[in-house]
Amino acid sequence: MSINAFVDQGFSPGREFCDKFLSSNEFTVETLQLISSGASRAKKGELALNIVNALEAGKLTSDEILLAYVKQSRTWLSLKIGACTGTPKLNSAASLLQEFGNEGWYGPIQEPTQPNKKWYIRTRRIVDYVRRGSGDAGQTDERYIRWSVIAELAQDYVALSWNGFTFSSTTSERIEPSQFPFWHHIPGFFDELAQHCQAQWSSPNLHKLVLHEMWDKYLNHFPYKWRHLRIRAEASGLAINAHSAGVKEIDVEGLQALSEKLANSVLDKLGLVGDPEKIHDAEDAILLTLIKEWGTKSYEFQLDQELSQAEMEIDQLKKVKLKRLIKAHCYFGLKPHSTTQDSLQHLKCHSGYYGGSTSVLEFLLRELGL
Repeated sequence: MSINAFVDQGFSPGREFCDKFLSSNEFTVETLQLISSGASRAKKGELALNIVNALEAGKLTSDEILLAYVKQSRTWLSLKIGACTGTPKLNSAASLLQEFGNEGWYGPIQEPTQPNKKWYIRTRRIVDYVRRGSGDAGQTDERYIRWSVIAELAQDYVALSWNGFTFSSTTSERIEPSQFPFWHHIPGFFDELAQHCQAQWSSPNLHKLVLHEMWDKYLNHFPYKWRHLRIRAEASGLAINAHSAGVKEIDVEGLQALSEKLANSVLDKLGLVGDPEKIHDAEDAILLTLIKEWGTKSYEFQLDQELSQAEMEIDQLKKVKLKRLIKAHCYFGLKPHSTTQDSLQHLKCHSGYYGGSTSVLEFLLRELGL
């Protein structure tokens, strides 16, 4: 099982640790190429070794490596807005390249061209169990995962980004794969950093931003194309879909079919079933009510922009017709006392054309006017 985090197999501090850390899932090949100034044909292990050698020779600094590391896009994102009065020096971030370290906050890391923006790293040590051998001769060994959460601080916001992963936990001498419950830890990380930075941060109203303000701005407005992808909602004793108990989430095609059925039924009673425009309007009204006003716990959507003819001519060789704006699954945090992800306001950010957490954060900050 490949864990999407750094797993320490007992590496020696210094050169070996640095090499294994750079070679791990914590770094993408693209990031290593950026650090090593574009050695594009080298494999990941070769890139990591080249960077270790350059670091030891003084041709690279720890800050250059760490800055590229913290600026990588990740899968998950949680945002708060507000101001902080300080960005104190905490544990040395450079030490994370050389040794596992202790749990806690490291940084700040700063880009010279952006003096008002800083990054911190929050690490947590997690035990992972591995079964070696079989039968009576088999044994269970422990190894350690260093989970890192990246904090990006600016004058008027803080954003935490991280990758989730599955690890092996043990109960009654059985080893079972489990999703790491990051939603239990992220709120505390916000509180810790707020105390360090003497900050007053609060979560923006993501539900209002996405399902009201952004809908009013983009939905059914040319040249934008908005797609509903997934919804989980619960109200008046009715769950539109389920999050647990092995029940698959209902995709929006099912919601659209339900909306169509309800619209046709109502319009038939009113003698308007033959009016295509009214049917379309009724379907939209029902669908949007189900998504917007039915106790929506989470909602996944995709927003693209059709390019003009002039823009398509510029990208003619790429045959690009759409500008990918954002694709994300929004968890609105409407159940703060829940033991599930619904306790935390956060977003799952799609990578590829949509750029992961970095692009989602940039989009949300523009929408919030920050």
